[in-house]
Amino acid sequence: MKFIYSICFLFVIVQSSAHAQSTRELRKSIELIMPKGNGDNGGTVAVNLKNRNIYATIVGNKTYSMAFFNNVGEMVSPPDLALLADIRGLWYNPVLKTFQANTFGGNWVNYVIDDAGIPYDVKTVFNSVPQPIPNSVAVFNQRENVVYFLKGSTVVTVDVGTGKPVPEKTYTLKIGYTKKNPAPADYKADSTKVPSNYNTTTVIFTGMTNAEFGLLNIATKEIELYSRQDGLLYQKLKLPKDIVLTEKFNFGFANSTYFVFDKNKRRWVGYR
Repeated sequence: MKFIYSICFLFVIVQSSAHAQSTRELRKSIELIMPKGNGDNGGTVAVNLKNRNIYATIVGNKTYSMAFFNNVGEMVSPPDLALLADIRGLWYNPVLKTFQANTFGGNWVNYVIDDAGIPYDVKTVFNSVPQPIPNSVAVFNQRENVVYFLKGSTVVTVDVGTGKPVPEKTYTLKIGYTKKNPAPADYKADSTKVPSNYNTTTVIFTGMTNAEFGLLNIATKEIELYSRQDGLLYQKLKLPKDIVLTEKFNFGFANSTYFVFDKNKRRWVGYR
């Protein structure tokens, strides 16, 4: 009987731990030093699934830098590689075997790349795709072939194949609320404004259960991971205390790595 009680007690502990909000400290794992040039905001980071190189961008103009790096952070792209379009989000579509991007204001483009993975042209595929704000950064869910945008305290979905919104896949993020400190029964998310002290352009998608969506809290210097299922906060990831964070851009996720752009040193820094 004591053995049965012990098993039940351990089960309760395991279940409670699985649902509790946890905190861990991130450590630097890689640096991606961007080429010298114009622009001082990092746009996004994405992985080429064909050769596993990591692509990174500077946003603000189609002439600004794009660069790609190997898995130890060495730049292997030409130093004068440009965006070719005024993009915000960037993702690799394995079906099309190329990168796609959303641009400032809402058009989508497909990149034309050579065998070495170097983009040399862009083709517009959708015009005026709805996005919450002109500077919204799209993030890709490969399994469902959709992208997500941050819209206030919600995440909205657009089908990659059609460029059309998917209203039934709108997710509410109950920002700051956890299993132990749940949102009130009458809680309503504000879909018009991102709460203060958070990055307003970018939500990351990790694909991890109960931690699918990530927000950057610039006040606490933490990445907060929220569940797509119930919208609650399940994990906080602490960034270095001396890091400088911004209210827009300069935040991404790729290759199981959380990236923050260092504007002063013009480099993407990856943490795990």
